[in-house]
Amino acid sequence: MNDDTDYNLLLAEACSDDPAGMERLAGRVRERLYPYILRVTFNPDATEDILQETLMAMIGGVRSLRDRRRFWPWMYRIAWSKIQDAFRQKRVQSSMKDSLLQGRFDKSAGRDEYTSVLEAKVREETLEQISRAVNGLSRPHRDVVHLRCFEQLPYTEIASRTNTTPERVRVQFHRAKESLRAQLACPV
Repeated sequence: MNDDTDYNLLLAEACSDDPAGMERLAGRVRERLYPYILRVTFNPDATEDILQETLMAMIGGVRSLRDRRRFWPWMYRIAWSKIQDAFRQKRVQSSMKDSLLQGRFDKSAGRDEYTSVLEAKVREETLEQISRAVNGLSRPHRDVVHLRCFEQLPYTEIASRTNTTPERVRVQFHRAKESLRAQLACPV
């Protein structure tokens, strides 16, 4: 049996709602795409993550593939897109980390100048802790915190966006702050 016939059979099995067929197809795709992704990323961990995302996209979309002869170009396009997403995300994280580690902020803006790597690391960990705490809030509280603190919208604008009253937004924001205060309280 040649390679094309083998893949056509695997595709047919995967599209027929056969979990074992989908698993076999995913295994074969993994074998073929792993070296390709690794050659681009030079990082086995990143390769595994990208490969997982690629396989998830394949599983979600293989049934809608109209022309089975286009399977491999489609798979390589998905993999390339996931690689680009990973590089983009890494670039943003690296940029944020560099600015923290450089630790130089404009004094004229009233900010302190962070001069040591240790202070920058403490700041980075604090920001991560705050981010986790905000993500742990209920959806309405998280939305109000985001709109008020990150987008700096007034209560009236938040109320119109969330279809509620400004008073209700103030209450939600107050409760969200109390919840964050409790989550971030340092044990003495």
